[in-house]
Amino acid sequence: MRQAGTWRFRVLALALATLAGALAAPPVTGAEKSAKKVFGEVKPDQALLYLIREGHMQGAARTAFVFADETFLATLDNNSYAFAYLPPGKHLLWLNWAQVNAEVELAAGQTYYFNVWASFEPLDELSGQAFLKGIKSYVTPEAAELEKSREHIQERYGKATASAAKKPKDTPKATNLDHRAKHIAAWPKLDLAGYDVLCLEPFVMADPKAAERKQGYLVESAPVRMTGLVAESLGTETFREVRQGVPCEPVPGVAWLRTRITQYKPGNETARMMLAGAGSAQLETLVTVLDGESGKSLVAFEAKGLWAWGGALGASRGISDLEKNVAYEIASYLRNARGLALPEEKN
Repeated sequence: MRQAGTWRFRVLALALATLAGALAAPPVTGAEKSAKKVFGEVKPDQALLYLIREGHMQGAARTAFVFADETFLATLDNNSYAFAYLPPGKHLLWLNWAQVNAEVELAAGQTYYFNVWASFEPLDELSGQAFLKGIKSYVTPEAAELEKSREHIQERYGKATASAAKKPKDTPKATNLDHRAKHIAAWPKLDLAGYDVLCLEPFVMADPKAAERKQGYLVESAPVRMTGLVAESLGTETFREVRQGVPCEPVPGVAWLRTRITQYKPGNETARMMLAGAGSAQLETLVTVLDGESGKSLVAFEAKGLWAWGGALGASRGISDLEKNVAYEIASYLRNARGLALPEEKN
């Protein structure tokens, strides 16, 4: 017990020292902030991009410069958003810390939402709108930042393109695939060989404390986001057809996937930074697979995740990672039930 107490004291002391250093650092000139939300208009010959940065403890004082190829798009401070237009086609989105980048293909007349921090995470329409509602400020760059952006392009665009070229194109969104495989192996066995169509019902938020959770924009949009993550992880080869957005009909050869989110707790990354176990992020779901013809349950199980690490590691991940991991596990379980192997861990 004494050793555990000493360890916790050291972790807390280190976290406090890190926070003190961040607070003592020289102030960084940020973008011009406005509490009044401003939104772009859809243009028939351009793609509209919303660039959203949530409030994070780590790097809170650093302004993110966002680029597309060799074009400066926006600056983002903590808990802010901006929007920009790009011509249709392929683009490399990247930040001034050039290893954060993503290759995207955009269509004219379409609106795209990206949650920008350690990656450019695409958001569906409903999630994007919910994020915009929950984010504090609309930002525009200052004159000094426009000048700084030109320096970044000259110095770092090459680094961004080199980093993007090294990234595998089929990297799964889930983390620690070996750990994911162990979870799946512990769930009840299921054979879906006779079902070549999946009806994917929208996830349902059934957390009795959902309305009390902080970061309500995450809670509000989680069901739609997780439904989409499962569909994305299933791919096109698992079932002949995956039906979304339509009522599940009682017909043979169709399996229904019904998922209730029984606990959705975003937690607090600042608390995790201070002490392991504090401010933990938790996600629990009840998953049921049903026979489409009879409506009877074929199997039911819990899929869940917990993130409670402390220090910088604890603050680096959170509820969005749990969403991806749980959705990946559910999809991979269905792949197994259809006789398909799981992806192997890449070193």
